[in-house]
Parts: sequence; C-alpha cells; structure tokens
Amino acid sequence: MSGGPAKDDDSVGGTQRIRQLVKPVMMVIGLGFVVFAAWDIVQRWESGTVHVVWLPALLSLIPLFVGSLIQGFGWIALIGRMSGRRVPAGPSLALYLDSQLARYTPGKVGLPLVRMAGADRVGVPAARIGSSIGVEMLSWLSVGSVVGFALLLGTGHLAPGVARVLGRWSPPLIAASLAGVLVLLLVDQRRYPGFVRRILGAQGEGALVPLRLPLVHVLYWSTWAVHGYLASRAIGADPRSALAGMGLYVLAPLGGFIALAAPAGVGVREAILSVGLASSTGSAAALSAAAISRAASLVGDIGAWLVVRPFGRGSVSRA
Repeated sequence: MSGGPAKDDDSVGGTQRIRQLVKPVMMVIGLGFVVFAAWDIVQRWESGTVHVVWLPALLSLIPLFVGSLIQGFGWIALIGRMSGRRVPAGPSLALYLDSQLARYTPGKVGLPLVRMAGADRVGVPAARIGSSIGVEMLSWLSVGSVVGFALLLGTGHLAPGVARVLGRWSPPLIAASLAGVLVLLLVDQRRYPGFVRRILGAQGEGALVPLRLPLVHVLYWSTWAVHGYLASRAIGADPRSALAGMGLYVLAPLGGFIALAAPAGVGVREAILSVGLASSTGSAAALSAAAISRAASLVGDIGAWLVVRPFGRGSVSRA
C-alpha cells in the first residue's frame, strides 16, 4: 500500500513538469507568430499611396493597451467567482497577458494551454481555469457582437457605404447577439444541456455569467471603438466616416477569432476592415487602416505584457 502515495506524487510531479514545459513552448510559438504578424503588416503597407497622420495613429495604441488590462481584470473577477476564492491580482493578470500573446498560435491553442499551465501561480485548479475560458469567450463574443452591430446600425447614416456592409442584417444580428447575452445572464446554468454543462464545467446554480463580466466586456469593446475612430482618422477619414467605421473595428477581431486557423485572426481581421472601410476611404487607405490597427494591437498586447510582467512573480498554494 505504501506505493500508492508515491505514485500519486510522481503523477502530480509529472503533470507539473509537463505544464512547465508547455508554457515556454507556447510562448515561443506565440512570439514567432507575433513576428509573422509584424512581417504581414510590412507587406500590406502602402505608404506611397496614403498619407498617414501619425498623432492619431499613435494615440490609437492607448485604448487597446487599456483594453488589455480591462479584459484581464474581468477574467480575474470571473475566475475568483468560479473558484470561490480570492485570486492574487498580480500573478493572475500576468498569466492572463501571457496567454493573450499565446493566442498567436494557429488555432489559438496556446491561449488555454498557457493559462492552464499557470494554474499553480493563481491557486486555482487547471480544470477550473479551462472552464473559465469557455465562459469568458461566450460573454466576449456575445457582447462584442451587440456592440459592433449596434454601432454599425446607429452610425449608418454618417457613411452609408459602411452601413451597406451588413444592410438589413444588422437588426436581426443585434437581436440574436443580445439574446445570447440575456441567456448567459438570466438562465440558470442547471437548465443548460448536459453536454454544455460538461464543456463549461458548470457545477453550481444561478446564472452562468456574473453581470460584471458583460459590463467589463462593454468597456473592453468600447476601447476598440475608440481605437477604430483614431485609426480611421490616421489615414485621412473625415470625422463622420471615422465614426461610422467604429463598429467594423469591433466586429473584425470577432471575425478573426472565429477563423480558428488564423493566428490571432491575422489576415481575416484585415480583410474585414479593408472591405468595410473601402467605400468611404478608398481601398489603399482602408488597407493602411487595417495595417495600423494590427500594429496597434500588437504593440498594445506586448506593452501591457511588459508592464504587468514584474507583478507576476510568485504562486499560491491550492491546499
């Protein structure tokens, strides 16, 4: 009987070693695709045909930097609620931003692997962290869709060409997205189908998503809208066209996320912005705006990661 605990200890130690190996590998792969994304920006740039106003281009970095931190604190609140314990803010935020860089892997597989590999740093079981990612993404997608479609519908009169991207589909898409948010907020998780509960790790009762998480995501997507206005102004769009295009800057990352094969949506996001903005800014300017947006999101991600990294030392025991 004495061999049992030793085997268990060996198993736990093996799992921890695997996690320690997985994280740096995923980070290296993610950073590799960051370089790839930067190269893609250089290839797409058309500086000879578009005059860039650099002040709004540089200012467009700020909302995305702030948005990265907002999104991270939203996840910290969620994982604290799901685990029933207070998680350390510094290590948790650092882990979150580590995983954000790891989403530059194909299929975004690096994001959950890095976050789950850091379970010991925040004192939460890896399985619970995995479940939190699914819950977070449901809120992120639903709220982002509501914000993006609502912005396109509400500002369509400012630049009809942008509004025609979705045309009559905007109202039903807003309604469907809003219904998704309400389900997450109002429907008791015990009423979810069994396979959904298993995937999301839903074990309690009450709403699956706490109200604060969609509110955090409204703030997060608002930073993308502000970024979009500034990025459009950077390539010479007039204020009305820049306002009308804000919804596209919200929907483009969602489209990139859904395209799982594209690391961090590289190519997909740019295509959505290029097509959507072309009618009001011209094709070359629209492509430049997409390149500016991609560059800003890269710098925002890396900047937030560098700022928070010193606060990520240490771990918490789960005992």
